[in-house]
Amino acid sequence: MNEAEDEHGPNRRAHRLPAEVPAEEAAELKRRYLAGATLSALLADFDGSYRTLRAVLQDQGVTFRAPQPMTPPAPPGMVETYYSGKSIAETGKAFGLGRDITKRMLLEAGVELRGRGRPPRSPSTGSDFTDF
Repeated sequence: MNEAEDEHGPNRRAHRLPAEVPAEEAAELKRRYLAGATLSALLADFDGSYRTLRAVLQDQGVTFRAPQPMTPPAPPGMVETYYSGKSIAETGKAFGLGRDITKRMLLEAGVELRGRGRPPRSPSTGSDFTDF
């Protein structure tokens, strides 16, 4: 057992102040965060608390990203359902999902979303308002 484990137990991180983090380590944390690493990923390799990690990154001038929800991949058939003419809400309902997560899944799948409302129907469908 090391000193940190003696003082804090095996599952607790040692109390470490931001000023105690060497400049090289702070710069590496900044580089990794700016390259896309999450705070959780950085914390796994950092000998200190979450609060200290954030303070070190703030001292390095990092602007924190807003947390993004994880978007699972679109289930089989979702893209085809949307392309068949259904709205995002209708597509989501067909898969038991809400509109927002359905939209994120479609975007992650590379789908170019239609504008609001249904696309105009062609005159051959009888919706050109001339047949009163």
